[in-house]
Amino acid sequence: MSAIATKQDNVPDYTYWQNALRGEFGPVHDEPCRPGFWRKRVSRGGAFVPVAVWVEGGSLVAIVDGRQTEPDGSLWSYICRYPVTEEAYRQRVETGRWPDEDAAVTESLEPPSVGHNNPPTDPAEILSGQIDAALTGVDGYAEISDDETASRAQSLRSRLLELSGLADKTREAEKKPHLEAGRAVDAKFKPLVDKAKAGADLIRKALSAHETRKDQARRAAEAARLNAEQEAAAARAKAEAAGKPAPKPVAPPPPAPVPVQTRVAGAYGRAASIKTIKVCTVTDQDAAYGFLRTHKELVDLIAKLAQRAVDAGYSVPGTTVEEVKDVR
Repeated sequence: MSAIATKQDNVPDYTYWQNALRGEFGPVHDEPCRPGFWRKRVSRGGAFVPVAVWVEGGSLVAIVDGRQTEPDGSLWSYICRYPVTEEAYRQRVETGRWPDEDAAVTESLEPPSVGHNNPPTDPAEILSGQIDAALTGVDGYAEISDDETASRAQSLRSRLLELSGLADKTREAEKKPHLEAGRAVDAKFKPLVDKAKAGADLIRKALSAHETRKDQARRAAEAARLNAEQEAAAARAKAEAAGKPAPKPVAPPPPAPVPVQTRVAGAYGRAASIKTIKVCTVTDQDAAYGFLRTHKELVDLIAKLAQRAVDAGYSVPGTTVEEVKDVR
């Protein structure tokens, strides 16, 4: 097989590839490939295939998954960010697997099939199969004790995050026309809903204030009645002790209390119910904190605020700070 090559005036060396292996990438231009070992996706979200580029007779030669390919800018743009070691390249060529790629990742990248003759076409079904295939490898990384395992674990994590992102983008794309239609309906009717509700809420507020005043008046009348009864009873007891007739009341007895109203009904529509609620106003924050200090929501909130303060560089009394590694 004759080599497919591109003649170079200044033949590139392996410097770019060697730097890329260390994570040092130079500017990427639409130019011929650089010598080295790389990998390339066969499709968006597809598997990585091995790529080798070298200089032969003063010209570049490129092999992609065993096939010679033109080492021009169109190939370079797909491989320049994916350098691999020569050992990794050769293992992939010989075994079909990358040393830093979990087997579940490879499985999830295989084209989906059902009965070998009827592959699924629904994006959700395809993604479900890919995600299920990738998830089979998760249990193997409950604990990681060496860097080689960490590399494979990260490959699986990256694949799962990729599938999660793809599923979310697909969800957004399928939902978009329905969402836009829903927004059009909201734009048409929501102002009407809000306008009518705002008027009803104003009346509700006035009704609540009216019923509160009535209840306060009822409570005051009931207190006055009970006080009058107690004073009359005390006067009778005093008169009896002195052997005198009971004194006549100086004023008519207060009327019996009005029954507590539980509904407000009008000539139109349903009646409104009336219930008594308790509105709490904190007047002593320290005392309130002392009572609520062990409440889970408050404990969680304090922990959240303390973490935020530590992140901002403050030292928070009553806390300990431990430096740990967080993989993102």
